[in-house]
Amino acid sequence: MANTLTFTRGGIDHPEIHHPNEIAQNQAYTGTRDSGATVWMHNNFLIDRSGKLSKSTGGALLLEDLLGRGYHPAAFRLMCLQAHYRSPLEFSFPNLDAALARLKRLVKTIEGLREAAQATTPSTPTARENDLLKQFTLEIADDLMTPRAIPVLQQALEDKRISAPARLRIVRKMDEALGLHLGELSRKDLRVRPAYAGLTKSDVEAGVEARRKARAEKNFAEADRIRADLENSGVVLMDGDPLIWEWRIEPPQ
Repeated sequence: MANTLTFTRGGIDHPEIHHPNEIAQNQAYTGTRDSGATVWMHNNFLIDRSGKLSKSTGGALLLEDLLGRGYHPAAFRLMCLQAHYRSPLEFSFPNLDAALARLKRLVKTIEGLREAAQATTPSTPTARENDLLKQFTLEIADDLMTPRAIPVLQQALEDKRISAPARLRIVRKMDEALGLHLGELSRKDLRVRPAYAGLTKSDVEAGVEARRKARAEKNFAEADRIRADLENSGVVLMDGDPLIWEWRIEPPQ
């Protein structure tokens, strides 16, 4: 075990108490002086405006709570990655909203690249592609500096000098470190039904279709009525966008 690279992780409050306990348990189990890990990582506190988020303060939020509000888990992950793990991370719903908006832009760009890649012949890696991957690797190797690594990924996505298949290839490699599953996510996946919503996805799609028919028949009063009903039920309609609609994160007032 001593010759194997092993990790243990925890919060910044773990080293003084938790880790000595972990070491003692490992030494007792193996009958050696081995600490059980060669790399010890500690993230700083996740805090909100009123203090640390923890069970002891009664301010703990669960992932299920965020899902119930309509947030995809990847949005929370991206929010965390935008701060260095050694720094305190301030949680707020505006910060989570911003991360979700950023994630949607990333996924929308990748969806466009997927379509473009179907009509493009795959190419071998170019010097530009290798340079971006090297820069990304350097940022990750610098104590997991994800706040500087994510902009490199965005830079790669937006670099039109690189073919669509190559940009997708870059994203897949970079996402191995970020774990956002960008290669599989779609904008529809990010459309999480909040707990407050009184409609099902089928209800919404039926309403959208009824509105489409009303508009085609130039019955604009009916189309406006359907739109208002959907919006009052927590649905945001997006005319001209292929996604067509999405759930509103916060319930209508």
